[in-house]
Amino acid sequence: MSKKHSPPGPKPTSGSDDFDKSIGYLIADTARFVKRSLYIRIGQHGVRGAYWQVLHSLWQEDGVTQRELSNRLGLTEPSVLEMLRAMEREGLVRRERDMVDRRKTGVYLTDTAKKLETKLMKIAEANGAMMTRHVSRADEAKLRQVLQIIRQTLADDVDALVAGQQSAKALALIKTQKLETAVPNIKKRGVRGT
Repeated sequence: MSKKHSPPGPKPTSGSDDFDKSIGYLIADTARFVKRSLYIRIGQHGVRGAYWQVLHSLWQEDGVTQRELSNRLGLTEPSVLEMLRAMEREGLVRRERDMVDRRKTGVYLTDTAKKLETKLMKIAEANGAMMTRHVSRADEAKLRQVLQIIRQTLADDVDALVAGQQSAKALALIKTQKLETAVPNIKKRGVRGT
């Protein structure tokens, strides 16, 4: 009997190999390296990389509330609060209660943080140029266009998911309220004094 051999060539790929080549994975993995590269460079100037997003957001609009900042960064309020406390200790931001609505706390850049803007923005721009140095201008423009489409698609999806969760919570609340209203009526009809 002769043995049958499979022809030489690349071995079949596993689901894991396909996942590693998926657009979502490549974007997420690339973003991880973009952050690391930028954060290392920023760290060389005495600023923790994790502060970058907060600083960048406040350079665009200083004095936003902690909640607004959390929403802009896509982070939970407790996570942002911890970061702001650390940044406050390092003299980069200050938090002040709103004089009209004491429940709100505004986040403001200190003079130290304001002075960092020019230097850190130049570092970010240089980092961006470095990462695209082997990409043609036409490919970079196309990549930018495709990423903007993907980002908007995902943002719309997240908005729909959040709205759906809120609708589901509201529906559950309405059902609970109807049940609570119905229960006393049932008790009145079903239970009689002895």
